[in-house]
Amino acid sequence: EELRTLSLSDELTGLYNRRGFFILAEQQIKIANRTKRGMLLVSADLDGLKKINDGFGHHEGDRAIVDAGQILRQSFRESDIISRIGGDEFVILITEKPEITADVLFSRLKKNLEVHNRRFQRPYLFSISMGVAAFDPRNPADLNSLLIAADKSMYENKKKQRQRKKSENDFRAP
Repeated sequence: EELRTLSLSDELTGLYNRRGFFILAEQQIKIANRTKRGMLLVSADLDGLKKINDGFGHHEGDRAIVDAGQILRQSFRESDIISRIGGDEFVILITEKPEITADVLFSRLKKNLEVHNRRFQRPYLFSISMGVAAFDPRNPADLNSLLIAADKSMYENKKKQRQRKKSENDFRAP
């Protein structure tokens, strides 16, 4: 049992790892197809990990990854499948109450990030980008397609965020 747990969980964060996520998510997709239940897949990315590692060392980068895992645990429910699938990449499968909106998820994450940044004075601004894809049982998709769609959504959100920051900086320029 201990070996099974170790093979499915991420050593650094204690979240599910890539293998654990795929095993659980594939099973949930089968159940959702059978029961005609919708789900949401969230792709999340720790912003600026390379800069953190380069500027403050890999120990600080590991701490940022652990912090990201804790913030995601606070932002999502215990019944959600929260996983670190590699480096600074996380995915969350929301199987219960999939009618929750992306805006609610973004708002909850933003609030938890603000609390974290106030509480822990890190030498960098801690942030996580997120994207969402919906599993529609009337038009089912496989797990890989959902991951691609959520990732695309996340990168679109990152691009919008960078443009917003650039506009704010341009506005402040003398």
